Amino acid sequence: MSDSLAARSCMCRPQSASSGAMDDPRQLLEEGRFEELAHDDHPLWRGLALLELKRWAEAGRTFEEAGQSGTMLELAGAARWLAGERESAVERWIAALDAGYEGPSSRLKPPALLLYAGTRLGDERYALRGTRLLTKTWKPKIQRIWPGPVAGFLLGKVDEQSFLEDGYSDPDLEARRLASAHFWVALKQPQKAREHYQAAIANEGAAVLEVEHHLAHGELAR
Repeated sequence: MSDSLAARSCMCRPQSASSGAMDDPRQLLEEGRFEELAHDDHPLWRGLALLELKRWAEAGRTFEEAGQSGTMLELAGAARWLAGERESAVERWIAALDAGYEGPSSRLKPPALLLYAGTRLGDERYALRGTRLLTKTWKPKIQRIWPGPVAGFLLGKVDEQSFLEDGYSDPDLEARRLASAHFWVALKQPQKAREHYQAAIANEGAAVLEVEHHLAHGELAR
């Protein structure tokens, strides 16, 4: 994927209102200083730190109180899922279907999460709904912009090798893409799932921004 496409796919990185140069939330994230980051002014950074600290109920409330953006609802759902509140998690991911996103490719993540939930819960309603929405939304041009390839892979339109290897030159974006990609490969390749879940959590820096990173932690703890 080219850098120009990478820029379009990159989620905004909010700065803390009170953070100085030495307390950049991205730096705290990269250094694993989650206890400090859990007191950040911005709910995204605060919630991510709480997820890493396994304070899932607090993380869920933090994301939910931040508003109804797609990204916040995805993460709120992950927090509820990790807390064992599976139906509440699915409710957040269903709400994300109608939430605001920066581009059409980003809208493919909530249906994928429904497919994941349906698979794990053994509930065909969620799995079928997720698959149906992925099929309806996916188009070849979306394939060029992450997370578009997730839909293509789950629908069998993209092979595993290219899905894992076609990446970004920017190391932070690539770390995030790989965390996501390995998570979805694990879902489709259960015999190699542990290997891919471990790859999804290997980067504890930029990859922490991806909902799949946190869900992979949960899968390894099962």
